[in-house]
Amino acid sequence: MKNFQTGAETWSSPHTLFLYEAVKPSRPSLTLIGCSEDSLVVSVKSSSDGSCRIRYKLNNVHQWTLLPDSVSVGADRQLIFTIKHLQTFSVYRAAASCKPKVGVWSDWSSETSGKTLDRAPLKPPDVCYRLDKTNSDGSLLLYLMWKAPDPGDAGGRILGYQVSCDGSVQNVTRATALLVVEEGNCSVAAFNTAGRSPAAHLKVEQRRGDLPSVRNLWVSSSYPDVEALLVQWKFPISPSSVPPISYLNLQWSSELNPSTSRWSTVDGLSSSTLIKDVDSAESYLITVIPVYHQLCGPPQSLSADLKHGALLEVVGLKVAAVNKTTVTVKWAWQRRSGPIRVRRYRVMLRTDSDSQSVSLWPDQSQHTFFSLTPYTQYSLLLLADDVTRSIVPVTTDFDELPAVATATPLLLLAVTVFIISILSRTVYKSYFFPPISSPRGSTTGQWLMDPSLQKCVEKNILEIEDFQVRDVLGDKSLITVNPNSLLPSEETHEDSPLPVQLSVQLSVQLATLKLDSEYISEAPQISDQHRHEAHSRFNQKEDEQLDVAKRHFEFEAHQTSCEEEFLLNSEAENEHGDGSYLICETDYITNSCFRADGNNSFSTA
Repeated sequence: MKNFQTGAETWSSPHTLFLYEAVKPSRPSLTLIGCSEDSLVVSVKSSSDGSCRIRYKLNNVHQWTLLPDSVSVGADRQLIFTIKHLQTFSVYRAAASCKPKVGVWSDWSSETSGKTLDRAPLKPPDVCYRLDKTNSDGSLLLYLMWKAPDPGDAGGRILGYQVSCDGSVQNVTRATALLVVEEGNCSVAAFNTAGRSPAAHLKVEQRRGDLPSVRNLWVSSSYPDVEALLVQWKFPISPSSVPPISYLNLQWSSELNPSTSRWSTVDGLSSSTLIKDVDSAESYLITVIPVYHQLCGPPQSLSADLKHGALLEVVGLKVAAVNKTTVTVKWAWQRRSGPIRVRRYRVMLRTDSDSQSVSLWPDQSQHTFFSLTPYTQYSLLLLADDVTRSIVPVTTDFDELPAVATATPLLLLAVTVFIISILSRTVYKSYFFPPISSPRGSTTGQWLMDPSLQKCVEKNILEIEDFQVRDVLGDKSLITVNPNSLLPSEETHEDSPLPVQLSVQLSVQLATLKLDSEYISEAPQISDQHRHEAHSRFNQKEDEQLDVAKRHFEFEAHQTSCEEEFLLNSEAENEHGDGSYLICETDYITNSCFRADGNNSFSTA
């Protein structure tokens, strides 16, 4: 070492070096001797004495695993190594490197590959089943599904499954099976070249009811921040008769290659999980299956990819039904047409003062909003991550109940006021304006106003000219018509509805009538013509009186006497005047209404 300031040089103590020690030794040889279910046995041969080391890896893995210890080896001697804790039925690659006692490590030897042996699976598969009735003969369609266990968990690879139901055995290579069976016992066991695993036993019963599936399945992505798919769901609303969910099977497979499916088991209390083993260039069909002990629930599936999440979008939002307080909306789902990433869809119904919203899921296609205000205009919004995609106006129906509730008291008040006014008018009239008696209300007034009685009275009016006669002196004597006084019994029944009896008294005053023999002797005889004329005149009056009798009026008829001398001389006197004839005949007297009173007068009743 030289000091540049002073120029002095300093030398170390001498070291002896052998050149052959600096030469890298040749690579050892590695040979596969044998293998087992979980190990490989190899031999290493080195050209010099020293020690060797070994590394190994799976055939399709880039990272090597180095054994922690190195083993001494003699020159040209084989050293046996056992590589343990390997996976069954797997291909491994191994290499070795050696160095002499003094020197450096040689290069790695050429790689040697080996394959571990098969081992019978150690655990039974996780199996669930679902039954569907096919025919009326009692045969059932048995749907079996199981998850292929990981090689480390199963203890060995699985080539297939042996399904046995009531003595019928068949081998299935897929993770599902569809069989036509009857009620009974079934078993499923995994097998490989080394043997079979313990069997999973099933009791197939038809009486078990339908099981619900998970709800509101959705897949979202946070790529490129997180290279995984977030799968979320909600547990079904189950009745008490349905057993609780034991676990959930999560299956995803490429849509282009459905046969390459992968499985994952999720705890029965979890409502989300991450799928990490996905490729950003592929889309996947993700299926979630609830398992109730050994019963498979209906699967729910959704397409998704790492860049966009769920490949579905909401279209066709519309109003399906509207009434006073509810609005029902419908929508449809379709595969997403554009590169849009949506974490959540929502529908909101709002006004200026109120709003209601609900999240949309692929297993729903309609929703009803309740407790709305009648006759109010709302706006229906479709939101994608709080971004408005569409707006639909809607107005609730008019509610007539408030109008009826408002109008009813007013109507009742009006009716009450009207009734009170009518009653008040009646009360005021009775107290302050007493009623005045009206002739129409009396019995006499009613009798006088009766048209039938008026007609009868008119027919009973007597013409005074019909009863005027010429006396012997040439003067006209007047026959007076006077009403008879009522009998006592008639006075007491004045207002009774019995037929009224009228009495008319016709009186002919003959006191001044003097007849001498000379007048009588000279009186002409009454001719038949005159007799007929007088008789017809009285017959006309007689008919009118008979008509009155038919109307329940009673008249009293009394016979009157006419002196012969007057009758003989009346015709002679009539020749010199225009007086009327008074003829008394037997028939007329019998049917007439005239009667003779004690004062030489004629009367009729």
